Amino acid sequence: MHFRWRTNPTVIAHYMNDADVPRQAEVTLKPNEVCVVLENGKIVGSVSQTHMEVSPQVGLFGTLFGKSNPVRSFIFAFTGPHAVLVQVRGVADNGDEINCLITLKLEITRETAPRLISFPAKGTMTVQAGNIAALVSPAVSSAALQHLRGMDAASMRTVQANEDVMYAVKTALRATLDEHGMAFRSGFITWSTTAAEQQLQHQHDLERLQLSKDIESDKQAVELDHLIKSEQRKHEVNARMALVGVQAKEAAELKLELERIKGAGELDLQTWRQQQHLHDQQMDAARTEALKVAQADVELAKLEAERQKTLASVAHDAEDQKMNRAMNMFEQVQAKKQERMRLQNEQEQQRLEQHAKASQSTIAVLEEIAASSDDPAVKLEALKQLAELRKADVAGQKDAYKDD
Repeated sequence: MHFRWRTNPTVIAHYMNDADVPRQAEVTLKPNEVCVVLENGKIVGSVSQTHMEVSPQVGLFGTLFGKSNPVRSFIFAFTGPHAVLVQVRGVADNGDEINCLITLKLEITRETAPRLISFPAKGTMTVQAGNIAALVSPAVSSAALQHLRGMDAASMRTVQANEDVMYAVKTALRATLDEHGMAFRSGFITWSTTAAEQQLQHQHDLERLQLSKDIESDKQAVELDHLIKSEQRKHEVNARMALVGVQAKEAAELKLELERIKGAGELDLQTWRQQQHLHDQQMDAARTEALKVAQADVELAKLEAERQKTLASVAHDAEDQKMNRAMNMFEQVQAKKQERMRLQNEQEQQRLEQHAKASQSTIAVLEEIAASSDDPAVKLEALKQLAELRKADVAGQKDAYKDD
C-alpha cells in the first residue's frame, strides 16, 4: 500500500505515531524529503531519497526468540527551502513609521531533521510556516527594530541597511533555528505594505484550506500554493530590483561625490604643491644660511685653534727654557758640590796621611818601649797605649770615608 505523508503544500513537517500509519504501508521519499524514525521514544535513524516500508514487522525468527514490534513514531519533513513571513512594525527614533515584511528562507537537512522533535514535544504535530513564524517572530522583530529605529525612511531602504538587518536577524536566530532543526539560507525585506498584507493573507488562506478534506479544497490549495510561490518570487525579485535601483542611485550619488572630492582633491593637491614649493625654497634658504653660519664657525674655530696652538707653543718654549735654566743651575750646583767634595777628600786624605805618619812614629816609639822595657807595668802600659792608638786609627779611617 502506497502511503503519502504530505497532502497539503503548507505542511513542512509532520509527526505520526505507529497507529496512524497503515500496516505494511510503503513510502517513496524524494531527495527533498526526510523521514526520522523513533523506536520506544529514541531516535534510531533518518533516511532520504529511498523507497521503504514505513513500519515493518518483526520476522519469524525474531518472534521465535521473543522479540516484539517496538513502539514506533515518525517525523516526516520537507527540506525546503521554506519561506517564513514575519511582519515588523514600529516607530523610528525620528518618528518615521517602520512597516515591512521580512521573508526568511529556511532549510531542513537530513542531519538537522531529528531536532524537529522539539515541535511535537511542545504539542505541535504538524509544522507549518505559521508555526515557525510564531516561533521566530519576537527575535526577528527585536533584531530588525534595533537596527531600523536609528534610521530615517530613506536610509531604511538602502542596500547596506538590508544587509545589516538580515545579518542581525541571522545572528539572532542562530540558536533558535539550530535547536528546532532548521538553518538560515537567505532573506529579504519587502517595504510595500500592500504586497506584505497580500502575502500574509494568502498564507493564512492556504493554511485554513488544510482543514477541508474534499477534492475542491485540494484543488484550491494547489492553486493557492502556486499563486503564493509566484507572488513570493515576484516580490523577492522586486525587492532585489529595488535594492539594485537604490544601489544604482547610491552609486550615481557616490560618483558625483567622488567627482567633487576629486576636484577638491586636485585643488588641495595644487595648493599643497605650491605650499610645498614655498616650503622647499624656505628650507633651501635656511640650509644655505646654515651652511654659511657653519662655515663661519669653522673658520673661527680654525683661527681659535691656531691661536691656541701658538699660545701653547710659546708656553712650551718658555717651559723648555725654564727647564733648561733649571737643569743648568742643577748641573752647576752638582759640579760645585763635587768640587767641594773633592777638596774635602783631598784635605781629609792629607790629614789622614799626616795622622798616619804621626801614628806610625808613636807606634814605633811604643813598640820600642814595649820591646826594650824590663818593667812589666811599663810594658803593659805601652801595649795598652798601642791598642788605644790602633783603635783610634781604625775609628778615624771609618769616619774619614763615611758617605755624605
